[in-house]
Amino acid sequence: MGPTGKESPRTAREPRVHLLIPTHTTRHLDACLAAVSWQRVLPASIVVTCDSDEPGIGRLIETTWRSVAHALGPDQSGPTVLHVSRPHQGEARLNQVRNNGLRALDSKGHLSEHDQVIVLDGDTILHPQAIARHAALARRGFELVIPYRLNLTEAQSQGFGSVAVLSDGGKSADAWLSSEAREELGTRQSRYRRHLLLRRLGLAKKHKAKILGGHHAVSVRVLRAVNGYDEGYVGYGYDDDDLSRRIHALRPRVRVGIAVKHIPAFHLWHPTRAPSRPTQAPGYERFREGGPLFAERGWISPAAQPEPAIREIDPQ
Repeated sequence: MGPTGKESPRTAREPRVHLLIPTHTTRHLDACLAAVSWQRVLPASIVVTCDSDEPGIGRLIETTWRSVAHALGPDQSGPTVLHVSRPHQGEARLNQVRNNGLRALDSKGHLSEHDQVIVLDGDTILHPQAIARHAALARRGFELVIPYRLNLTEAQSQGFGSVAVLSDGGKSADAWLSSEAREELGTRQSRYRRHLLLRRLGLAKKHKAKILGGHHAVSVRVLRAVNGYDEGYVGYGYDDDDLSRRIHALRPRVRVGIAVKHIPAFHLWHPTRAPSRPTQAPGYERFREGGPLFAERGWISPAAQPEPAIREIDPQ
């Protein structure tokens, strides 16, 4: 697959891969979940972790996952699916929601140190080979994997709900990977690899090569080492730059796989809430100030919130 770095021997126990899906809405979530049926390799578990306790989200997860389980068939053992929720706190707390998913997986005994957690936004669809390729890199000892996602147009996204996804079977992924899209991924792959080399030489910004928030993968060991996602980030922006900087600062150095052109995902269109300029994002000043490698409020030390509810989704 050609990610940055040399291959290392496999660990005694092969890592499992878990899919963590943060969301605050039902928008495109059915398509995101239904596309799990496209995967050549299934994750060990899935956790949909919500910045809301809106009942409609839970109902959508139940209905969609039953359709996915039916599509997978009785001969294929599907992953455990967890739904984590708590009331919205009046402002977006994406990092806390991500950590809630990690805490839920941990409390249910699903995580071990060498496992890999794929974080995928709830409005995004994975390429059919994505989980298999993430798993292959985890087996080779890459503890941070930086893939990418392509933005679909409004026309491409229109009507692409769970029914369309299940009937499509992954055929659309090849159409979305046009020659222009492949060229874009190849160019970005080269740039990210250059960033990684320059940072190791002390010639690049400390958060480069940077994580893409809507699609990335990190080992459980590394997430524990930095206390997960920094819950001090509230609102839009720079939370992923912060995680990149803290992971790149770990010693011994974390093995990073640049897999931009090898593991694409597809972001379904919706109106953006991004500010017109990055420096206007709420997280900008916090990122400029920096912070400790081990987040003060993170995985094992959450910021105040109502106790999240955790339930397992019945596939029947």
